[in-house]
Amino acid sequence: MALDAPPSGVGPEGQIEPLACGRDAADVWDHAADGVLDEHERSCPHCAAAVADARGLDGVVHRIADEAPPPPPSLMDTVMEAVLDTVTAELRPQDLLALDSPAGPALLSRPAAARVLRHVVDRMDGMRARSCRIEQDGLALSVAITVTARFGVDLASVTARVRQMVVAAGEQALGAPVARVDITVVDLWEER
Repeated sequence: MALDAPPSGVGPEGQIEPLACGRDAADVWDHAADGVLDEHERSCPHCAAAVADARGLDGVVHRIADEAPPPPPSLMDTVMEAVLDTVTAELRPQDLLALDSPAGPALLSRPAAARVLRHVVDRMDGMRARSCRIEQDGLALSVAITVTARFGVDLASVTARVRQMVVAAGEQALGAPVARVDITVVDLWEER
């Protein structure tokens, strides 16, 4: 069975061999980094080579550390998709809810209505709204809302409360009956 020879500068027991002049290369590197090379280290060709190696390695490490790593392709796709969704949502004129009004027809943008409903949830203790989608059938609204909850809250109780608050806000703040509220708890968070 053949054994691999240790790399140059490493002894058979795995210890680092000293430089040919007898100095420990790690000590020479530390002295060079601290700017305290002694007379021998300044004049010895072996120590000078060790210092040059250390400076070259230091330069490579700093150059790599200064390079900004490219974002993973999946992150770029996700960000671009979110930007395009936001831009197209702002440009869609059909994203309006028709509200019943005794003074005549009134229209409200879906993002504005969703913001009102998310705000209602955000004011509740232990709950935060993530997203809110509103569909309209006639004058009645169907709301699909995703929320996060504080760890430890009674999810059945707080989601029932969310449903009540969304129905009330739809009718009082938006002036539209809410026929359906679908709630999805997508995450939990801890109070710090």
